[in-house]
Amino acid sequence: MIISDISAKNVLKYEELELDNLPEKGIIAIGGPNESGKSTIGEIICFALFGRTYSLDFDELEKLIRWGENRCSVVLRFVLDTGERFEVARFLDRDGNHGARLNPVGAEEQPLARGPEAVETRLYELLGFGYDEFIESFYLAQREITTPHPHSYAVKAMAGLTSLEQVAEGYEEEIEIELASIDSVQVEVETAQDELQELEIQTDRLPSLEEARLRMVDDEAALEAGIEALESASTDYQDSVPRVRTARGARGRAKFMRGLVFLLALAFGGAWYLLSRMPDHELAQALDQRLSESLPVWQGQLEWLLYGAGGFVLLFLLLWARVAALGGRIGALQDASRVLSERLAPAPSTSTAPDATTEDEYTEGASMTLASVAEEGDAPVSPESRPGYDEMLALSHRVAESQADPLEVRQVVGRELAWRREALKSLGEELVRQEQSIRHEQDRLRRAENLEQVVAGLESRIAEHQGRIRKRELALELIKGASIHLSRRFNRDLRDLVSRTLPMFTEGRYEHLQIDDDLTVRVFSSEKRDFLDLEEISSGTQRQIMLAVRLALSQELINSGSLGRQFIFLDEPFAFFDQARTASSLSVLPKLSDEITQVWIVAQEFPEGSAFDLTVQCDRSEVRMAARRD
Repeated sequence: MIISDISAKNVLKYEELELDNLPEKGIIAIGGPNESGKSTIGEIICFALFGRTYSLDFDELEKLIRWGENRCSVVLRFVLDTGERFEVARFLDRDGNHGARLNPVGAEEQPLARGPEAVETRLYELLGFGYDEFIESFYLAQREITTPHPHSYAVKAMAGLTSLEQVAEGYEEEIEIELASIDSVQVEVETAQDELQELEIQTDRLPSLEEARLRMVDDEAALEAGIEALESASTDYQDSVPRVRTARGARGRAKFMRGLVFLLALAFGGAWYLLSRMPDHELAQALDQRLSESLPVWQGQLEWLLYGAGGFVLLFLLLWARVAALGGRIGALQDASRVLSERLAPAPSTSTAPDATTEDEYTEGASMTLASVAEEGDAPVSPESRPGYDEMLALSHRVAESQADPLEVRQVVGRELAWRREALKSLGEELVRQEQSIRHEQDRLRRAENLEQVVAGLESRIAEHQGRIRKRELALELIKGASIHLSRRFNRDLRDLVSRTLPMFTEGRYEHLQIDDDLTVRVFSSEKRDFLDLEEISSGTQRQIMLAVRLALSQELINSGSLGRQFIFLDEPFAFFDQARTASSLSVLPKLSDEITQVWIVAQEFPEGSAFDLTVQCDRSEVRMAARRD
């Protein structure tokens, strides 16, 4: 940008300042004694463009208002390399009200931006630089020719580092956020792990509980089957005892009759044999006589004896079959006795346990059953309520012989069934508790599994955060490398630019600069053929070198931003210069760059014979216009 017009009212020492139709190319010299308002022109330019000055920050702007006045105003017009002309106006009062307007020249009613912030943003878009870059390059404050600070925003912007630093700061903030997230997730992991530890999961507990439940189910089924079988066997026995006794009586009578018939069959058969085969025998004659006397119809009819013998043999066979049938019936009826006897045989309370052959085994089996159905001190049944070993053994033997009285069987079996039913009830209650324990353990395992999944998920999140951190750390390393590369390239470019101007300022005595990454400057002396620290050369030469560096920064800003033609404002750049150095520098400045075409120079006096494109002479004695064009 090139300044074309400046108008100010009540700014610092000026009641009114009017500089118009400023030359777009060449040197504008501002001269005059101390306290005449020379530097004020630079501050007016700075205030117009950026709403602040080198010496006054935003909260001190009221000091710009001329003593005794309530408000001040500045209007600055400039032209861009494109030929577009703009006007920026600022207004300030002692109440702290600050107004700003940016518009094309002649279009005050159609501003591009209004208000300090909006104007600042729009100007940055138009100019390509802001206040910091301006102070480090295009504006040289009075007696402030120093080495630029390598960490200043302007220098970083010129080197192209600001974007990288912003990205790096963003990554560092993201790393902090990721680390905070990891800490937060780690707390959740520790909480979940504490809960998991409190559960005290034992991997074999659930299988053990389920195995115990299966045993209880088997015991329950065995008890139910045993109760049903014993009850059925007892009923069958009680029903069969009268029938056995009846059948035994009938069999006894049949046996008696069978024996009697057998004897009669032998008698008839023997009589027939004796009479028919040995008629002359004494016994045969006596028998024949006896039969004749007893039976009038006898008359020696031997066939009747044979028929009688055959009849009794037949009757004998029938009675034999009767006895056999009754014996079979008794045997069938005694099956119920055998079944009941087996059921009554002393054994542990479950059918799956081995038979007890001793009283100790019988008592131990009952105790084990109780222990399996109830916890210690909680059993609703006890071994004492069950029939004793001897009682059961004796009853079993009598039942086997069908000799036990049904009433006695009913009483003993009733006690045994009552004991077994109580045991079954207790076993059922314990089975319910076992089921509850299994469900509780399953719930605990599900909770543990959920916690493990939560921990795994949280650890996965931590891994993701750590992965993002690694990526950002890698990005920071790349940014660091890129920053070093850009910084070195910037230093190289700056060094090349200074090398073009330095010989012109120093009349060829100093040609090259060595600029480190921290912008430490050393200069190559043509006379000594070596690089020298700035402390090794005179203060005037130091200022010449620093002036060349600052001008190189201006050129670098122009080059990096493709800004086109620019103005530069140098406030007292030749302080501590002798006349020769000043004259030499003045002759060099217009030749430095094709882009830096408008050069403002402030000095108390200039060497005689110096020619400028415009001279502004400041005078303390004037009130209305403290600066005039000569």
